[in-house]
Amino acid sequence: MKKLLDRFDVLSDAIIAIIMTILVLEISAPTKPEELLNFFKEISLFLVSFMLLVNIWYRRAKIIIQAKVTKLECLLLDVFAHALLALFPLTIKMLVAYEDEWVSVLFFGILNVLVITAINLIPLVELGFDWEKGKVSGWIHHYYLRRVWLTILFNLALVALALYLGTYGTYLYLLMPFLDFFASYRKDKRLEEVLQDDNLQSIIAQKIGLKR
Repeated sequence: MKKLLDRFDVLSDAIIAIIMTILVLEISAPTKPEELLNFFKEISLFLVSFMLLVNIWYRRAKIIIQAKVTKLECLLLDVFAHALLALFPLTIKMLVAYEDEWVSVLFFGILNVLVITAINLIPLVELGFDWEKGKVSGWIHHYYLRRVWLTILFNLALVALALYLGTYGTYLYLLMPFLDFFASYRKDKRLEEVLQDDNLQSIIAQKIGLKR
């Protein structure tokens, strides 16, 4: 099973790379000045999509490493998430060309929520649903379950806000992948600094009975 999951990791990287390539190829090169505005819009949406894909890849990679995925059900969730992920070029094309902006924003937002939810469910499925409160496994399960619900509610609220505010709300929603990436970077950078702290390492070594 582990070899199968490792092979899917390779396929996952290939799928995301192909999606990014398709997004670039979908950008139409301008042939006259009147097309420049639409050209810059397509480039902006590509950058948003690129950052969104990077965030999803990063979140999935952390989950796969931390949860030590071994169950076939987790693989099925992963496959489902990647199947939806492959639709992102279509959503970007709709954001550029579809007449009713709210329809394309709703399609983009719901697809994003479904992909992130499927990925966030992987550690929950791996842990199983037979857990007891008060135990470490129970606390971990509660953490992942809370993150799933918070992510769903937060993203749905952003989609609703984008629909309510119209064009300005759409721009705000499309900025979120950049803010999310920056927040993840800050959090992991801080964690790296804490783990490199000599005093903290000494405390951890004492706790587990090692000498420094």
